[in-house]
Amino acid sequence: MYAQSELNYKVVNAIKTESYDNSQAYEMLNEITTLFGPRLSGTENYMDAATWAKDELESLGLDNVHFESYSDNFRNWSAKSFSIELLKPRYSKINTIPYAWVNQTKGVIKGVPVLVDHNNLEELKKYSGKLRGKILLNPNVGNRDDVRTGPFTDEILAAAANHNKPNNPDGLDNSGLEPFTESLKRKISDKKETDVIQLLLLKEKVAAVITGSSSSPGIIYARQLPYHKQRDLKPVPHFVIGKEDHQLIVGMIEKGLNPDLKLHLKVDFKDVSENHVNIFGEIPGIDEKLKDQIVLIGGHYDSYHSGTGAADNGQGCATLMEVMRILKKIDIKPRRTIRIALWGGEEQGLNGSMHYIKNYVGDVVTGAKGEEHSKISAYFNHDNNGHNIRGIFMQGNPELRPIFEDYLSPFHSVGAKTVSVENACCTDHVPFDALNIPAFEWIQDPMHYFTHQIHTNLDVLDLVTESSLKHNAAIIATFVYHTAMRDELLPRKK
Repeated sequence: MYAQSELNYKVVNAIKTESYDNSQAYEMLNEITTLFGPRLSGTENYMDAATWAKDELESLGLDNVHFESYSDNFRNWSAKSFSIELLKPRYSKINTIPYAWVNQTKGVIKGVPVLVDHNNLEELKKYSGKLRGKILLNPNVGNRDDVRTGPFTDEILAAAANHNKPNNPDGLDNSGLEPFTESLKRKISDKKETDVIQLLLLKEKVAAVITGSSSSPGIIYARQLPYHKQRDLKPVPHFVIGKEDHQLIVGMIEKGLNPDLKLHLKVDFKDVSENHVNIFGEIPGIDEKLKDQIVLIGGHYDSYHSGTGAADNGQGCATLMEVMRILKKIDIKPRRTIRIALWGGEEQGLNGSMHYIKNYVGDVVTGAKGEEHSKISAYFNHDNNGHNIRGIFMQGNPELRPIFEDYLSPFHSVGAKTVSVENACCTDHVPFDALNIPAFEWIQDPMHYFTHQIHTNLDVLDLVTESSLKHNAAIIATFVYHTAMRDELLPRKK
């Protein structure tokens, strides 16, 4: 145990003052969402937003601000226009978003949809030769009503602090994470199964597929298919519609009313990869012995194509940019280099961070170590909603408890005091952790993130709270500063 606090209270107070009184985080998020909107990997929107972020980091006075491409074989995809209308038995505009990485329709399509579970291969085979030019409507709808909402109670946080199993079914953020290499294998297997279905839909010359949103009525939970790489197949057009519209159309079909739909989708689908970049910047370390070591902070800058990507993960990136602004403004002189990374391609499989890890840190499959493996003291990721930070996940390393409890102590009065040994799911810190780099995500109040924000049409600025951005930036800046100033690297898992 650490008998003496490592905290520099003068610096902590300066961080708090700058964060709470002079914050620019919300304004940066306003720029990201209002100017550029959704930032699907590889789109012009993403690249324009990345250029803005690069310019902003340079204006903050960071060193070594630059792009790095994370792909030479990814695609660019964007929707140019789309709609679904109910024409008969009465007119209604249908609330919809297309899947990402699908092909466009052949002009405007009209027809009565066929109720088919397109994800069930055996069910599809029953209709062999009968689906040419048809609109398929999947009768099954998922349900996201059982996700966490609201603030964490003191009782839940206390239980998380007392857990001794990183993968705890009663934990805050997962019900048992599989090893990262196993998750990679599973994704390959899942894609092979998806390929079989999508190839069959193409062979049958299906005109379009419609599924119902798994979120509450009025909320479109957007979807994508795993075809973001060049020379991948181009699936038939897929749409998600609101749960209320889905129920209406299915009910009409079941009552024999033959609802007539009119739909179209126009997309820009190119096999070019120039817009797939990560963004970096640094505050250089000054200690001759420690300046080559790194405290890395990051979050994914890309988003789904729904909403404006405000909570997932514009807020995370704006907050991290604010952390760098604060540390520059109060003129710290860190012993280690502090580096910010804004990743692309997270939503397609952590592509941006995985490329960085492969180039500099190590191979998550073989365990081979790269040049930065011994130099990274910590990676602090910021994703998973942007509501108030209540603590931090130790990712299975109990040796960190006294250190992190110390770092959180100035924020007990604002509800941030929980240190849990649990793992956090499932964003850019996970492959770092797989190589035993101390890599962390924050415990954040769920609020309405999982019901209204993540991957939906309601992931917009209005549902992000400015006070949370200030609160979170102050906490993260405190952790980053003190990690950069320690005599030793943060302890790694045994």
